[in-house]
Amino acid sequence: MAFCDEDLNGYPEFGDSDEEEIDTCSPSLCLFCEAIFTTCELALSHISKIHGVPLLQLLQTRSCDFYSYIKIINYFRRHKPPAHDYQTVESLQGLTTLDQSYMIPECEDDGLLQFDVEGYQESHLQLGLASKDNSPVTLSANEYEALKSKALQLDQLKRELEDLKSQYTEDLTCLRSSAQRLISSGPLSSMTEYGDVSTPPTVGVNTSKVHSLNDAQDDGYIGSYSHYSIHMDMLQDKVRTDGYRQAIVRNSEMFKDKIVLDVGCGTSVLSMFAAKAGAKHVYAVDMSDIIYQAMDIVRENQLEDRITLIKGRIEEVKLPVDHVDIIISEWMGYFLLFESMLDSVIFARNKWLSVDGLVWPNRCKILMTASCDPGLRQKNIDFWEDVYGFKMTCMKYEVCKEGLVQTVNSSHIVCPPVEIQLVDCCTSNITQLDFTSDFTLLVNTDCTIHALIGYFDTFFDHEKASHQVTFSTGPLATPTHWKQTVFLLAQPLHKKQGL
Repeated sequence: MAFCDEDLNGYPEFGDSDEEEIDTCSPSLCLFCEAIFTTCELALSHISKIHGVPLLQLLQTRSCDFYSYIKIINYFRRHKPPAHDYQTVESLQGLTTLDQSYMIPECEDDGLLQFDVEGYQESHLQLGLASKDNSPVTLSANEYEALKSKALQLDQLKRELEDLKSQYTEDLTCLRSSAQRLISSGPLSSMTEYGDVSTPPTVGVNTSKVHSLNDAQDDGYIGSYSHYSIHMDMLQDKVRTDGYRQAIVRNSEMFKDKIVLDVGCGTSVLSMFAAKAGAKHVYAVDMSDIIYQAMDIVRENQLEDRITLIKGRIEEVKLPVDHVDIIISEWMGYFLLFESMLDSVIFARNKWLSVDGLVWPNRCKILMTASCDPGLRQKNIDFWEDVYGFKMTCMKYEVCKEGLVQTVNSSHIVCPPVEIQLVDCCTSNITQLDFTSDFTLLVNTDCTIHALIGYFDTFFDHEKASHQVTFSTGPLATPTHWKQTVFLLAQPLHKKQGL
């Protein structure tokens, strides 16, 4: 698996140092994953931070000398025990009495064996002992600058943590109002606000809402996908996950001996499906920190020789291959186009996909239908008539500008769905996603329409596939984590059957 050292900048135990102070040992391979580092310090700090094995803390206790350290490294190389067995200093101390056979290196030019144990212990233990009795400490100019640099890094990490905690709350609100930001600038909001039914409804999708996120919004979106609950929701969505599994595993002849790129891999479940289907190699890319857990997941399933995990933006990473045969991605958002992922898939397709390659899924449809549900109006619009004895009717029209993400009762659907846009993942470009669409809904009974309902269908039905798979996020299908997007009408529409 591939990993870049710059992803570990800012570790609190080893700050950025002057060029002449950088360790020049051989590249250091992590003991528990395939990450490779240019210095021993970065590797040991990664082992402590990501895998929870406190080798550095063990060295600071002086219960482990240079020879014991060598034996421990070779022990881990030889036996490859799971990291969770050695996540305390006490558990590591049990390895300090290993026999002399562990002095023989398990790996040629192992960078971790070149670590300056005595130098590290001297620099860290002196400060640690002095702090116990509060006696004065004399620092050299270099030691003072190093300590100052670490303090600044810790302060920066603290601020970043607070920003992430704040951003998490904002992310939840952002996801719920996704359709609002896509649709509110289009003609649909004008129609719903004033109840104008003289012309067929028109939906305008403003792709600038998708592609013009500023750095803070983009980082917030990426950060939200570091939270495990989001991935649990997606994995527990059987329609979504089993749909992808069937589309990949049941079409194993398409994947056999192919090079596959997984854009936004998350926990890497799609990558593992592709490997199970016979892919020669899978390159899985994700910007969020879930990539670290994905590394452990791939290793736990013994697929590290067939799946390479790369942390970074798809627009910035470098793949070790010039072309891929298949791109897989679960890029779809609420009402299909939210989440800023389709543009990344298109970028990857244009840069790496071979001439006869395939994007999987190969197409999606955006659809619209209507609902006759007075409960929706009562809950979201009539509510403002009397709020604890106060009138807030001006809010009614504001509510109609927003798209609500929720599961719609299928019994209230009163007309067949109509397609308002087709997205061909193999050929569509960014400019084609900025569109308007005229459509007509024909009700199948006399009714009063209270809301328009938007959703999407996903298709794995390329002519190369022997088993075609489709799943829907519509109100008549099994509910998914995407739910549906509800556009409330400011004035209900009274319609006759067939009109």
